[in-house]
Amino acid sequence: MTLRLPFRNLQPNFCSGLFDDPLLLIRQRPLGSNLLFDCGRLQHLAKRVLTAIEAVFVSHGHMDHWMGIDTLTRHVYVTPKTVELFGPVGIAAKLESKLAGYDWNLCEQNWGSYRVHEIGSETIRSHLLSGPDGFRRTELGSRPRSSRVIFENHLLRVAAEPCDHLVDSLIFRIDEQPTFIIDEAFLDRHQLLKGPWIRQLKRRFHRREDLDLPLTVLRCGVDGAEEFRIEDVRGFCREIAAEQRPASIGYISDIGWSAANREKITGLLSGVTLLLCETTFLSDAVERARSSRHLCSADVNRLLEQLRPEFFLPMHLSKSYNRCSSRLYRELQIPSGTTLLRIPDQVTPRPLLQSEFPWQEYRASGPAE
Repeated sequence: MTLRLPFRNLQPNFCSGLFDDPLLLIRQRPLGSNLLFDCGRLQHLAKRVLTAIEAVFVSHGHMDHWMGIDTLTRHVYVTPKTVELFGPVGIAAKLESKLAGYDWNLCEQNWGSYRVHEIGSETIRSHLLSGPDGFRRTELGSRPRSSRVIFENHLLRVAAEPCDHLVDSLIFRIDEQPTFIIDEAFLDRHQLLKGPWIRQLKRRFHRREDLDLPLTVLRCGVDGAEEFRIEDVRGFCREIAAEQRPASIGYISDIGWSAANREKITGLLSGVTLLLCETTFLSDAVERARSSRHLCSADVNRLLEQLRPEFFLPMHLSKSYNRCSSRLYRELQIPSGTTLLRIPDQVTPRPLLQSEFPWQEYRASGPAE
């Protein structure tokens, strides 16, 4: 399902149905690469989609959010690349244990690897699982967390917070990086003339280079166009850029309704453009939600009232409601200014029944007469 949302360089795709294992794929259009949030059932994704994955963000190690790493490995291990993987503390040992269940006696030097980053409250510890070395784990060290941001490039940044789900479960915020849009009114006020210098300035901004070097611009003079030297290019970038509010995505998957979790949610996800949030139980099953550290529809309604996203997509409804999903939409209270996005109950193919196997249609034939 492709969401038609106000993103400039990102294309979010929720690749699951309401009851399927959550799977958010974000296409970085200018780069041609993908980011994957959670990694449950994903065998319905094409190989070209999986081989284009640059980084994987796993909320927690429960099976429905994690078991697809085997399928991903099946498609990318012969690709000479390193996939970045972010998850809670302990995820590197879990990945090593999963992959140790296979024989890697045919591994080659051009195989791909995983660089795994365990996100704690105060530190990030990294490990390398090298494909050429049969995915044996090597610790790369740890670093203190100076901010919530765990991944960044010139198109986006990803921030995370660990929450409680009886185990650590990460919630994520994905923000588009501000693009460089020239403020036409600024040009007019300062009598600046358009020219090749604008392209050069944009190149410096996007590449984050040469911003400390002077820049020569064109402006109107008494006798026509004249050159003018800008010494503080960084400050000039802030002045000439038009105001904008980059689009953002919030991703909440499997957490309990506690005061500590709610504080982390509001601190990280206020003002997001698109919110994807688990709604595992309906309101009459609040005790089941509390005991299993999930959210119910009443909890989600309270979050929506606080966060006020522009778009909201509920996900990960318990399969116990598989014949009455319409009840969820009746219980959701969507605040003014928020658009509810509906998805099919299921996107992944239905499993075959025994009577549907095609080999039952075959008939043995006797000798040709």
